[in-house]
Amino acid sequence: MPRLSRSLRLYSAATALCCAAAAAGTEISLRSGDLSVRIDPATGARISELRLKDQQLLSGPEVHPDNYGSTFWLSPQALWSWPPVPEHDNQPYEVLQQGGNSVTLLSAPGAGARVRKSLRALGHNLLQLDYRIQAQSGFEQVAAWEVTRVARAGLAFAPVTPASVQQVRGQVDYLLDKEGILWLPMAPSEPLREGKVIANSTAGWLAYAAQGQLYLKIYPPVAQHLMASGEGDIELYLSGHSPYLELEIQSAAQALAPAQHLDWRVHWLVTEIPDEVAVEPASPSLLRLVRQQLQRARALIHGGSAAEAAPDPNSK
Repeated sequence: MPRLSRSLRLYSAATALCCAAAAAGTEISLRSGDLSVRIDPATGARISELRLKDQQLLSGPEVHPDNYGSTFWLSPQALWSWPPVPEHDNQPYEVLQQGGNSVTLLSAPGAGARVRKSLRALGHNLLQLDYRIQAQSGFEQVAAWEVTRVARAGLAFAPVTPASVQQVRGQVDYLLDKEGILWLPMAPSEPLREGKVIANSTAGWLAYAAQGQLYLKIYPPVAQHLMASGEGDIELYLSGHSPYLELEIQSAAQALAPAQHLDWRVHWLVTEIPDEVAVEPASPSLLRLVRQQLQRARALIHGGSAAEAAPDPNSK
C-alpha cells in the first residue's frame, strides 16, 4: 500500500506538471504527412505555425504582435465590437486531451460562451479542426468564425454568389470572373491599404496560393439567408498597417439557449503547386488543381481512396 500511495502521488505530481507546462505556454505540435502545425495554448489556443516542408504559411508576430496566426471569434462582430473577446482570442486555454495526432482545448468563459477547439492530423497533408461554442448565456444568433492571417502576397480566391459580394471597408482590388470566382491578387510592393470584402460561397472552400503552395480551407457551404447579420461565410481583410491578409470563413448562425452548443467542422489541406500551374486570376490550371485537391480531400475525409478518386469536372 505505501508503494501504491507513492505511485499515485508521483502520478498526480506528473499530471500537475503537465498541466502547468501547458498553462505556462508550452506549444503543441501535430504532423500530417509533410504538413506540421503548432498550437499555443497560452495564447488563445492559436495556431501559430502551419508549415509544409518547413515553409511557414502563416503571418507571424514579427508582422503584427497581436494579429497573427489562426484564431477563433464569435460572429457577428456586433456581439463584441473590438477588440476580440480575449478569453477566445488570446488568453490561455485548458488542454483537455492531447494525443499523438490530436489535441482538444477549452477557453475560459467570455462574452457568454466558452470555445472548445479540437485539431486532428488525418494524414496526407490534411487537418481536421472542430470548433464548439458552448453557450452560457442566451444568443439570438451566433456563428463560428475562423480567422487566419497569411502574407499579403500571392492570390486568394473562392467561388461566390456575385450578388452577395460587398466591399464593407476601405478598398479591395478584387476581380470577379464570369464563372463566379472572386480573385484577390496581391503584390508585396503595393502600398498598404485597409479593405474588406465579404461574400457568400457557392461551394464551401477558400483558397490561397503563394510561395509555390496551395492552402485550402474546406467547410460546409452556408445558404445566404442563414448567415449572421452583416457577415459572409467568406471574408477577406487587408490590414492598412501591416502586410497581412485575413482569410476568414464562418458557419451558419443559429440561436442558442444557455447550456446549448454549436458545432462546426473545417478541414485544411496544403499542397505544392506544380511548375506548370499558372498562379494568376482566372487560371484554368489553378482551378483544376483546386478541384483535384478537393476531390482527394473529400475521399480522405470520408474514408475513401485518394488514389482512386477521380476529379469531378463539374465541381467548383
